[in-house]
Amino acid sequence: MLKLDRQSGPFWLDLVPGVRVEVEPISVASMLIAREAVAAILAPGDEAEVDDADPREVNARASVALVHALCRRGIRRWEGVGDADGNPVAVSTETIDMLLDVWPVYDALDGLYVTPALRRGAEKNASASSPVGISAAAPPTAPPAA
Repeated sequence: MLKLDRQSGPFWLDLVPGVRVEVEPISVASMLIAREAVAAILAPGDEAEVDDADPREVNARASVALVHALCRRGIRRWEGVGDADGNPVAVSTETIDMLLDVWPVYDALDGLYVTPALRRGAEKNASASSPVGISAAAPPTAPPAA
């Protein structure tokens, strides 16, 4: 069953002690733009580069691209994020990317923001169970038992 429980407006996520971000719900448009970023990783122009790449590394780069793209579009404000001198910094593409370079923050945003949106997408793609047995018109696929 598809549950229509999407947040209707911005909401706050606590990422690590002292750091929280306000995000917009992930929209269809945001997901489509993020998919383009992933597609650029999975199908770069140089085919030799694709053939020589370790599939695990390519998948990891695609996952990072997805999280970065969704966070760039979704993060609106934050608290507890500052420069090297401790001065608060404004939200921008550059500072979001710098924030995501901090592993615990990346992991929290992936788990609290991106993964729930992907799960909602997977829910709508679920299908009903197949009926038990075979079709009466289908030929048997196993030999008769001895």
